[in-house]
Amino acid sequence: MSAAPLQPQAKTALLVPPENLDTPGHRRVLTLAARFVFWLIDSYFDWKVVGLEQIPTTGPLLITINHLSVFDLPTLGSVMIKAGWQPGVNMFTIAKKEVFEKPVLPYFAGQLGLFPVHRNTLDVNAMRTILYIFKRGGALGIAPEGTRSPTGHLQLFQPSVAKIAIQKKIPILPIGLVGMEQVMPIGSKFPRRVPIEIHFGPLYELSEYYDKALTPDELERAAWDMRAHIAALLPEWMRELPPQDAQVRFGSVLSAEAKT
Repeated sequence: MSAAPLQPQAKTALLVPPENLDTPGHRRVLTLAARFVFWLIDSYFDWKVVGLEQIPTTGPLLITINHLSVFDLPTLGSVMIKAGWQPGVNMFTIAKKEVFEKPVLPYFAGQLGLFPVHRNTLDVNAMRTILYIFKRGGALGIAPEGTRSPTGHLQLFQPSVAKIAIQKKIPILPIGLVGMEQVMPIGSKFPRRVPIEIHFGPLYELSEYYDKALTPDELERAAWDMRAHIAALLPEWMRELPPQDAQVRFGSVLSAEAKT
């Protein structure tokens, strides 16, 4: 797929303007990087990818995943590159602002279309960036849980992610990662050789919420609907919420208990 170049941008949180990366050289580097990551994964892990035919060739698109490991992004990114998407040109990813405070990483993050977001607050610049990406027909990758799961269980989803998809009427591609929680659990320093799986689900939209008053209850229900699409791609044990003693970062514990 040839990338549909994004037009020159207004002020956003993107570290590198997409038009600066829409070059043959950048595409060659991405292709080589994806092949290298594939080689590493094939050499080290027993892995499989299910549902590649579900990946669309054009946007706008919201890509949602369950977040389990620092390996989520490079593994999934290599698959999307092979499917024709170009990070930094028509595919982008939100990352916590702390990632951009480390040496060297901001440069590579910018080249790969990552941009910072201030979590647990209204980040106007990040929101402006998201709207810019969708307006230009790009794809945005996001983990609606907001943080890595400490147990592998699928956590509560942030209603704000559902709100974006509803207000802008964006198709959603759900992706379920399995086994990644064992690769590098929180606190580990070296990857483990374990089976991993990437499951792509069918595209869907939260269309039943379109053109309606989005009350907090409506948004919470929409977030649960969004969660259900990823849960359907996971083993039964992962579909459950984390145990009571695990950290729950978003949503209402009482409402979660009522729905499980």
